[in-house]
Amino acid sequence: MRKFHRRWDGDSKMTSVRCPGASSDHLGDELEEQRREIAERLRSLTAAAALSASTPGLEALSGPGLLGLDGSVLQRQSSLFAATEAASAVVGERIRPAPLLAARRVSLALERLQAGTELDDVLRAVPSELCWAGDFDRVLFSRVESSSWSPQAWFTAHPESAVDVAFGKLVRGATFPLASGSIEAEIVRRRVTALVTDAASETRTFPPLITVAHCDSYVIAPVVSGGAVVGLLHADTGATGTPLVEADRVTMRAFGDGFGLILDCLALLGALDEQRRQISAALARAGQAVGDLCDAPLILASEATATLPPPRQPAARGAMSGLTAREQDVFALLVSGATNPEIADRLTVSETTVKSHVKHILRKLRVSNRAEAIAKYVRGGGLNGVAS
Repeated sequence: MRKFHRRWDGDSKMTSVRCPGASSDHLGDELEEQRREIAERLRSLTAAAALSASTPGLEALSGPGLLGLDGSVLQRQSSLFAATEAASAVVGERIRPAPLLAARRVSLALERLQAGTELDDVLRAVPSELCWAGDFDRVLFSRVESSSWSPQAWFTAHPESAVDVAFGKLVRGATFPLASGSIEAEIVRRRVTALVTDAASETRTFPPLITVAHCDSYVIAPVVSGGAVVGLLHADTGATGTPLVEADRVTMRAFGDGFGLILDCLALLGALDEQRRQISAALARAGQAVGDLCDAPLILASEATATLPPPRQPAARGAMSGLTAREQDVFALLVSGATNPEIADRLTVSETTVKSHVKHILRKLRVSNRAEAIAKYVRGGGLNGVAS
């Protein structure tokens, strides 16, 4: 590599001394190559910072005139360094604070939403808060239910424009399907935030965003609550024409995630309020029951005894004392006049089983048929000695 030695002359000025064999043309080519490389790197940064090439401080690197052939190589190097430093400062001033500013705005917007106590009020405020936080021109919030998405609230910085008026009429009360292959369906399925930079050439774009909203580029993010995608956020800068960049996608993702957490909190608070209401109602009923008990008249023991029904006496237990528990059940139904099918249905057994029990009952009562068994039961005499 060609090198230069530096020395101080009598006037204390730094001059350059070219090493023997160094080629001025070759050094110029190297400097031009460095200029192009630096300009390319800064160009990518200016795109991320949403700066145009004509921004003051950047034009110095835009052409080869910076490195004219007049003057020493050291002077040309100094010019390149000065231009690079100036351009870097311009880009740095824009790109360094931008993420911090966006993060701060998102945080403040979410704090204001979190202060809301009613779900409907929060949903109505979401579009305007996101517009402010991300410096967007237009934001649409939609509910996702089953296989469709329905616009619920939207905000525009230019409500009087014919484009926004037409778009407002389109989305008001509308429901759109989550068509297979659409960006919206992909967002719901994958739960990712997408940046669409050329909507016209993107085949998966929702057509009205182009034909009605005149949207060239936009950002779309899912809203996840309770483990499911419950909403979609669309945002664009179509009115001002400001290019959307990766930083806008990051802003949308942060806002969407935070909004989903707010919805989770509102759902939890709603569930707690419902439990509090149910507990209060149960306590009120218990209090009423205790009050009724305390207000009830006092009943003396003798009066209470007099009002009690007489104890139920078993009927002719002697006729059934020699029967098994199951045979006693069958015999009780037989005495009541039930047929074998009715007895089987009442005891949930087969009719064959009932016939077997009846046969055993007749044998133990020493009678030949059901009529004799019933008659013997009614007479109630000499039945304690039923054979087993």
